[in-house]
Amino acid sequence: MDLESSIRTGRMTVFQTVTVLICMLTIISDGYDILAVALAIPYFAEEWGLQPADIGYVISASTAGMVVGALVLAPLGDRFGRRLMGLVGQGLVTVGMFLAWLAPGLETLLGARFITGIGIGAVTAVMGVIVAEFSTTKWLGFNMALYSAGTGLGGFLSGVIAVSAIPAFGWKSMFLIGTVINVVILLMCILGLPESVQFLSTRTKGRSRSLERINTLLSRMGREPIADLPVGNRPGKTSPLSGLRELVSRKILMVTILLAASFCLMMGWFYFNLGWTPQLITTATSDPELGTLFGTLAPLGGMIGGLLYGAISLKVANKTLTIVSLAVTGFGAGLLGYFLSTQDIPLYIPLTMAIGFGAALGGMYSLIPESYPARVRASAFGWISGFGRIAATVGPILAGYLVEGGWTGSMLFLGSAVILAVSAALLLPLRPQADSRTDPEVRTAGVGDAAHPRQSPSLAETGTASDRGN
Repeated sequence: MDLESSIRTGRMTVFQTVTVLICMLTIISDGYDILAVALAIPYFAEEWGLQPADIGYVISASTAGMVVGALVLAPLGDRFGRRLMGLVGQGLVTVGMFLAWLAPGLETLLGARFITGIGIGAVTAVMGVIVAEFSTTKWLGFNMALYSAGTGLGGFLSGVIAVSAIPAFGWKSMFLIGTVINVVILLMCILGLPESVQFLSTRTKGRSRSLERINTLLSRMGREPIADLPVGNRPGKTSPLSGLRELVSRKILMVTILLAASFCLMMGWFYFNLGWTPQLITTATSDPELGTLFGTLAPLGGMIGGLLYGAISLKVANKTLTIVSLAVTGFGAGLLGYFLSTQDIPLYIPLTMAIGFGAALGGMYSLIPESYPARVRASAFGWISGFGRIAATVGPILAGYLVEGGWTGSMLFLGSAVILAVSAALLLPLRPQADSRTDPEVRTAGVGDAAHPRQSPSLAETGTASDRGN
């Protein structure tokens, strides 16, 4: 049995579970940051006399930083290590939160938000790869869903804190509390986050030291030690661009196109929904409180959806479940489009959308790392999530132009249902993995032994594997 398969088979140990939970804690910052800023905007906008355009820059600064973190920092995890780049990202999040707390004006706050975004972009991609590489085949979907649920948990935590903190201590207290939370998470990462076994197996320097570290980690996971490092999985000099070159190489180009396009459509829809749903519901119903209530359901529903995905993924293949989750989200969007025209909107509709999206995000987080060889997983997660963040920036802006052009909320959500349907359809060509015992390239990309009864979708190639497992 090869190194990858030895980790993918067997049971999840306490050591692996703790690693997954530490990674989950790191992306609490994503959800916390989004909602903390949204809740603080009315206060600092009034305090500093900001114009709507200034507020738009504040909202976009973090997203722009996420693109940089995902496209530049995260791919360096394939060169310098997942753990190191994860720590760098978490450190940047902490520094950004601290600077936001100290911000005397708009310019400093913009810089702080940009730094926070860089850290979140790097952390989300690199920690997602670590979760995937420490998961067994059976628990991969559940662990990735648990990981993605961290975003919803962060948003929920931010909302709970804001209710008491902002009235008592002012809007800056949200960022001081965020700083404290992230310092604690950073210390946990320093003390408890291990390096990826798969990354160590790709090292070309210090082979004896890497072998020693691998066997120590294997021992902590209850696996047998190995006598030598695997061959055929070692990169040359790696940079963000060299990782991208391999992602668009002939062998895996179609996998990259399908996953990136599907993820971009999904994230563009999500940020449109996050930014516009409260406003569109308020406009349709003339009830601001109803719009706010629906907005607060997003993080809670996302967390529930992620956990539901994780539970069901123990029995259902990741690709199938991701497609179904996107379909459920699209169905909810279509229903909301219809009910916006009636001005009578049941609460279950936005909750259905949020649950569906939370599940779909967990599915995407599972599909991306398991679809590539170990040597480019951080690059793949970074580049695909980076393009997703670009789409997340474009989605709300495009919706604004459409509203100015005369589109109603009903038209926007009916159109977004079509976008989600396309996102789901793009995943259909992905195929189950080839036999890891006969194809060494696919073996390094695989998530388990080919004989395992629950196979995961396409890994190194599409079109060459037989359609098994779905």
